[in-house]
Amino acid sequence: MPNDIHDRLKRLQKAGRLRRRRKKLIASRPASMAEPERAPEPQSEKRPLTELPGMSEVEGRWGRYLLRTRRFPLEHQQGNISLGELLHLPDEAVQLLVDAADFDFRETIFLDTETTGLSGGTGVIVFLTGVGVFEEDSFVVRQFFARNPAEERAYLPDLAQFIQGRKGLVTFNGRSFDWPLLRTRFTLTGLPAPSADPHLDLLIPARRLWRIRLRACHFGNLEKRILGHVRSGLDIPSWAIPNLWFRFAKGEGNTHDMEAILYHNQEDILSMAPLAQAIIATMAGIQTPHPHDWLALARIYQRSGHDARAERAYRQALDQPLPPSLHMQAMHELARLLKRQGRRKEAVHWWLALASAQPQNADALIELAKHYEWREKELELARRVTLEAIQRVQVWRFTPHQQRLLRELEHRLARLERKLAQ
Repeated sequence: MPNDIHDRLKRLQKAGRLRRRRKKLIASRPASMAEPERAPEPQSEKRPLTELPGMSEVEGRWGRYLLRTRRFPLEHQQGNISLGELLHLPDEAVQLLVDAADFDFRETIFLDTETTGLSGGTGVIVFLTGVGVFEEDSFVVRQFFARNPAEERAYLPDLAQFIQGRKGLVTFNGRSFDWPLLRTRFTLTGLPAPSADPHLDLLIPARRLWRIRLRACHFGNLEKRILGHVRSGLDIPSWAIPNLWFRFAKGEGNTHDMEAILYHNQEDILSMAPLAQAIIATMAGIQTPHPHDWLALARIYQRSGHDARAERAYRQALDQPLPPSLHMQAMHELARLLKRQGRRKEAVHWWLALASAQPQNADALIELAKHYEWREKELELARRVTLEAIQRVQVWRFTPHQQRLLRELEHRLARLERKLAQ
């Protein structure tokens, strides 16, 4: 033990000497090796924000703020989908995604916010709220921008009035972030929060439809993989936005950084309409799904009560070159759907296939045992299947579930043997 303590003391002393030596080297290195300073800002970056295209200063009820308005033709492409394609979808297709009879994308608002914090909270400032709406032959993006914390309060009344004049809201992750945060800001300002119903949050159906294939369903990945859209070099990552705005509010930032934030927010809004179009067109069968999306599509149909569509989608999934694990899931879920519809004889085909393809799994065998005992009255066949299920479960890892299932199977076996003995 004493030697161990002595060795540790020597290592600590050596580490201390290295730290002191490093400090001396840093202090003595020539100026050419010093940390680079931020380059002076070009005059173009020091120009006021009001000189940006579409930007104007507005005198609101509680002060001034900036409002940027930009119009985009319906033919404007976000990757491989134009803004106006969403308006040509039939109503019955839209109803697959939105559970509201009078939902109309021509009347809704596409909304996205930029804030001083990415986790929400009452202390978070919504310094930029962008809203996009269809107006005649254009898609118009309006961005309510606060140059400092006080200007957030200035634009909120006008934003509330604008939202109240429309029907419905479209966001991406807006149910858990953007809208609760905005509602809090309205309340803290003394304003009644406008209605956001019906609220379509695109993150939810996007995950259901594409998570199996894409894994990551964050907005940037969906833009690239689904829309084929690549943003310009002006864009910046979301995590950098709060700090850039704080610097600008303190007078240390520049117009170029704010223009990048405005561009980021604008692109989020512009891409929401094509993303909604891609989701609805896939769900409605207007657009052929990717081979790996059929299983997800079947689950969406089944969740919404469209069993016939779900069955077709499961069968389509089984015709695709799916990974083995997904193929097994599709067989299992199709068999369960058929059983629920009372079509157990058809489900037997898939239970037999599952039992053969998954040597360690007992679920399909249990379903077969139930079917042979109660539907077919094939007691000997049910006994053999139950015995095989017991053998499989016995080699599982010891858990409460394994023990419970084993007791249930042994109880079933005893009942079958009593029946056969009669």
